[in-house]
Amino acid sequence: MGRTQVQAKVIGDRETREYSFLVDTGATYLALPVDEIEALGLRQGQGKLRLMSATGVVNVDTYFADGELMGEPFSAILVPASIPLIGYELLENLRYRVNPVTGELEKVPEDEVHPPYLL
Repeated sequence: MGRTQVQAKVIGDRETREYSFLVDTGATYLALPVDEIEALGLRQGQGKLRLMSATGVVNVDTYFADGELMGEPFSAILVPASIPLIGYELLENLRYRVNPVTGELEKVPEDEVHPPYLL
């Protein structure tokens, strides 16, 4: 399929910034580089989160982010990463999916079960 990128804003205590996020449906959480997390002034969670990454199992700090994706406000758990990423948790919460033909995000219709669970 190709690469899907989308613009989104992240609102911190210190400032608001817009990023070009890579949509990574294999990732779980929203992610930003540590220097961006610090510059925004995002609130840190109390514990570490154990994640499976491309480099193996890692324990990472968590942060809380508010923002806006395609005109919709969101609140999300955010973790550090080398590039800005949007994972499936935020996509599912806002009812977006990647269209495999166009490579763009699209809204899932309200009458459609999402994600497509096996019943």
